[in-house]
Amino acid sequence: MGYKSWVLIALAVVGFASGAVDQYFYPGQFMPPSTLAATLVGVVLMFAWYRLDANQRGIGRTPFLDVGVVLLAIVALPIYFFRSRGAKGGFVASAVFLVAMIGYGVLGIAGQYATYYGLQA
Repeated sequence: MGYKSWVLIALAVVGFASGAVDQYFYPGQFMPPSTLAATLVGVVLMFAWYRLDANQRGIGRTPFLDVGVVLLAIVALPIYFFRSRGAKGGFVASAVFLVAMIGYGVLGIAGQYATYYGLQA
């Protein structure tokens, strides 16, 4: 397994752990403070994946795209996908990215439920 796979696994763990920590320490709060920490870690992991992928594909990264991935990944990563993979590959990678973002949210909810029902037992 390569570094990119490990980064994606770490991102999934952060999503689940974020939900679990939110439920344990701040049950019922919409935006607990721990969400900010999880968001920052998630941004660092997404940037690490982007950098590893760009290096693996031999694609030059621009400063604007680097900043875009950090500040607004939902827009910048699809731009990168189309630049690095072409039209068809960019569309597929963007769709996978969208599903992964939804999956991150689902993992957070799963962490909340696991903590809630774990504490009830």
